[in-house]
Amino acid sequence: MHLTLEQILWALVLAAHLVLLVVLLGRDRTRRFSWFTAFTMLSTLRLLADHLLQGKLSTFAFYWQSYALLIAASLFLLGVLIELSRLTFGRGCTTGKQLSPLAWQGWTLLLLAIAFTALILWGPWPDLKAMQANRQAYPLLITVIVALKSELFASMLTILTGLVMMLFGGRFGNGFRSHAVQIIIGLSTVAVARLTVEGITDTIKVTHKITDRTDYQRILHLYTQLDNARFVIWILAILWWIYALWHDEPSANPDASLAAADPTPRLTQSATAETED
Repeated sequence: MHLTLEQILWALVLAAHLVLLVVLLGRDRTRRFSWFTAFTMLSTLRLLADHLLQGKLSTFAFYWQSYALLIAASLFLLGVLIELSRLTFGRGCTTGKQLSPLAWQGWTLLLLAIAFTALILWGPWPDLKAMQANRQAYPLLITVIVALKSELFASMLTILTGLVMMLFGGRFGNGFRSHAVQIIIGLSTVAVARLTVEGITDTIKVTHKITDRTDYQRILHLYTQLDNARFVIWILAILWWIYALWHDEPSANPDASLAAADPTPRLTQSATAETED
């Protein structure tokens, strides 16, 4: 059986997801990163559904399930961003500092405004009148547009959130080696790759006119190679998460670290207890 590069990359991404879930469960990271765990599970489900159901369902049914799951993934990603932000600037701070409610509102509105403005400027937008002409497919077309734009918005917001966390997380005791920052680094990298691929393909669609079948095949091959590159970056990001989440944070258990470095207090307590007895 001859496997294509696309099939090999799909299998590697799926295997990496499964290993990541094992690490999250085995290292007891699920309670702290519940949204990230749910997002990983949903991503695994999307990989399986898109691969196993392709050709098994009608075209309309396949598109419905694929883009509905894409909308759900974008919503789950927003939950992940909120979770990571709270762990970095809220209750997860190790220095005792926390953002005030006013600062939370200000930063949230600023990032949402920037991401929404970028989404509006990112084109092209579809012609609604042309879409309404096909009444039978109109609900599906609306779902497709919502799914693609929500993925684009979530990717932009991920990059902005990642920049804020990497720039200011250290001031709140959550620097580069904290799990939250390491997770957002992977998410931001995947988001940059997704936007880069989409930007290149959109530019080609606008600036290049296909002249013949050979030209069409060449452009299609380029799209495939770009998508393969995105999958490779996705795999690298998951491997980064596996490595990062397998190891404890430097300040995850400071009491245990102090005890290991200096056993004198523990010995002193034991001696005191024996004296009292």
